Amino acid sequence: MINNIYKFKILESKKLIHGVSSKLFGSIKNNGIINKKNLKKFLDAMRVDIKTVIFPEQVHGSRVVAINDSKKNYILNADGLITNKKNVFLGIVTADCLPVIFYDNKTGIIGIAHAGYKGLLSGIVEEMLKVMKKMGADVENMKIAIGPAIGVCCYEVSQERIKMFKDVFKGIKTHKIRKGKYFLDLKNIAKQSLMSEGVAESNIEVSDICTKDNVKDFYSFRGEGPKNFGEFATIVGIL
Repeated sequence: MINNIYKFKILESKKLIHGVSSKLFGSIKNNGIINKKNLKKFLDAMRVDIKTVIFPEQVHGSRVVAINDSKKNYILNADGLITNKKNVFLGIVTADCLPVIFYDNKTGIIGIAHAGYKGLLSGIVEEMLKVMKKMGADVENMKIAIGPAIGVCCYEVSQERIKMFKDVFKGIKTHKIRKGKYFLDLKNIAKQSLMSEGVAESNIEVSDICTKDNVKDFYSFRGEGPKNFGEFATIVGIL
């Protein structure tokens, strides 16, 4: 991390601003409401105007919305945002789910998605690529970053949930079994889904940070419990 902001090597560009907030900035969302004080603290560190940032409601679905301006700072019933406009910043908050940034470095089209297990099952990753391609993006030019999230090391789930993923993601390694317990691999599922849609493996960067294992730096629902956890932000925008 640089100045308590996590960044991705694959997204390094003079045109692109991106970052993931650590706990130093406080929880970016409390009880379903954006904490503007903490968000501003984070955005000030990134030199981003809070008025230019847009968040989706995040309902654990697959609806993706194309953004043309920053007049609305909150988009209802959506988990993915895409734009080809400069100085419009897209954000999501997470606390174990996957934050995923999409960037076509030829057209300048960017996107961001909140991908929890429900979102992955409903096709949020595939829908992001579909909408981006409609806007003129090309998967061959895409750089995609999957941020800090709960890892296969810690995401214990029921055998029934594993079956749900095996039924949808055939041929993809979805989980690990240790001592009779099942651990879902959200990061690999997302990565393999991207690759099955034509994104080169070399164009995908996956953070090795597990939020449950790193509650000192990142919020985690599984690690801190439903009463104590906060949420950190992931932001992306084109200058």
